[in-house]
Amino acid sequence: MKRWKRSLVVVGLVVAVAVLWAAVRRILPSSIEYRGEKIKLTKFYLDYDDYKNDPDNIAPSETQRVQRLVSEAPIARSFPGRKQATAADFQIKFPGYGLGGLGPLHTDEGALNGFEVEIPRAGTSRLFIFQNVAGSYKLLDDFIDTSSSGVREFHLEGPNLVYTTADGHTFARPILSP
Repeated sequence: MKRWKRSLVVVGLVVAVAVLWAAVRRILPSSIEYRGEKIKLTKFYLDYDDYKNDPDNIAPSETQRVQRLVSEAPIARSFPGRKQATAADFQIKFPGYGLGGLGPLHTDEGALNGFEVEIPRAGTSRLFIFQNVAGSYKLLDDFIDTSSSGVREFHLEGPNLVYTTADGHTFARPILSP
């Protein structure tokens, strides 16, 4: 009988702590900083992986603001090297969301390198295409890819960048003027 009472007390304590934690984590400061702005989250996260893996991590009232901040974040038109261009892309990426390279990485003169930055909860990405010009990286294009399948390939054709999506659709965009 004593064991049963002790077990009941332990189970009661565990349930009480779980309920208390569920309530407290909604009250604790739950925000993340992005480009000097405080963005509200849906709850407090003890672990970055928990935050990153939660599809509902950003407060719904912040979704449009975050999408605008990522979509409109300024980026320079040229960088002294690939490392600096990549670092600039990482500064635009929202914490916990994706950034990836587009196409194979080439570092030779004239090579094109692309980066894709996920726009949170938008189902779209912001694309940056750079060209290696004498070791510096010049931004040739910066746009929001709204294609359903995503851009997979790109190449220069005269004054245009020609893009091919994963489903085979092609489209052209003029390179940015200097």
